[in-house]
Amino acid sequence: MDDWRGRTALVTGAADGIGFALCEALVARGARVFMSDVAAERLKERAASLGAACAPCDVSDAAAVDELVSRAWSELGPLDLLCANAGVIVPGSILDAKQADIDLVLGVNVWGVVHACRAFVRRMRETGRGGEMLLTGSEHSLSNPAYLRSVPMHLYNLSKHAVLSIGDSLRAELEPEGIRVSVLCPGPVVSGLLENSNAYRASRGGGTKRDPSSPDLSDVDTERLAKLYMPASRAAEIALAGLRAGAFVIPTHAFELEDAEARFRDVRAGFELLGPS
Repeated sequence: MDDWRGRTALVTGAADGIGFALCEALVARGARVFMSDVAAERLKERAASLGAACAPCDVSDAAAVDELVSRAWSELGPLDLLCANAGVIVPGSILDAKQADIDLVLGVNVWGVVHACRAFVRRMRETGRGGEMLLTGSEHSLSNPAYLRSVPMHLYNLSKHAVLSIGDSLRAELEPEGIRVSVLCPGPVVSGLLENSNAYRASRGGGTKRDPSSPDLSDVDTERLAKLYMPASRAAEIALAGLRAGAFVIPTHAFELEDAEARFRDVRAGFELLGPS
């Protein structure tokens, strides 16, 4: 269905990028949306622009997420859709990563998704309702994208592979209960991901200055990358179309298939070593 009138949604990471674009698209379709983000002031402004309810939340905090879901459920009524969209990025190799950065990335990108899913499903089961969950992964959920390998993003790769695995596991468990699970796997989308991640990292005591010896996304071929970027509004439209179609994996860029197929060729080559079955 593309008509969301009378339906409700909770969106995390909603103050910018894909999260805000999802809120805009859902509201335009008649949904009532509860928005959340760690950036409290920007969240308040963005929510006001849509006439939506909101509350700040750091999704790495399980208790805070439980409270968020309870508040959204109380203010909007039973929720139909969870968009677990909040995410951060810290470039670099896992061989050199600081423990604080590992904890930060996994806390938001992995545990943030887990916390949201747990709280949402618990409410669904208490009320015997069905619903939908859209987990925001990445093209990094499907592969290690070739065009970005000049800048190691090991923690991001690790966390976004985990999101795909979480979605796959929950899909099998929850489908009999009428709860559908999809994983959005966007390629380059216009957003404030890097800037917002740096601000969040600084707020957690990670500092504001980058080690000049470490890789940075600015080291990527920016001219080529600029041609690949998609407006967040377009990514949101693709996401909702994927939900409407009942898709599990929802990519945003056709070129993602090249990297995914290269990954599968490596998998197939390993099986071929076994010889005829």
